[in-house]
Amino acid sequence: MSTNQLNIGIIGAGRIGKVHAETIAFRVPEANAAAITDLNLDAAAQVAARCGIPVVAASAQQIFDDPDIDAVLICSSTDTHADLTILAAQSRKHIFCEKPIDHSLAKIDAALAA
Repeated sequence: MSTNQLNIGIIGAGRIGKVHAETIAFRVPEANAAAITDLNLDAAAQVAARCGIPVVAASAQQIFDDPDIDAVLICSSTDTHADLTILAAQSRKHIFCEKPIDHSLAKIDAALAA
């Protein structure tokens, strides 16, 4: 078994973001929740404290810009998924995006193309 951990940035600290943060922190030893962000930074800080996440990022862009973060979990509101997926792909991150990606097929296609 590999001793390398996948460093993950979490975008969104609402209901589903909390679920994924807890799963990574407490149930997936091969993954490391390295950073979390949310428009509500207090919510992100609360999840970070509970899950031992060392960085509360000021923005999703801060997570995308971090070369030590390998992957992102996009757990924000649906209307942000496609744009964040595109930015994550442009930043060469592995991506897990909550569903739906968007309500527009054109935006979904753009995200998949990225």
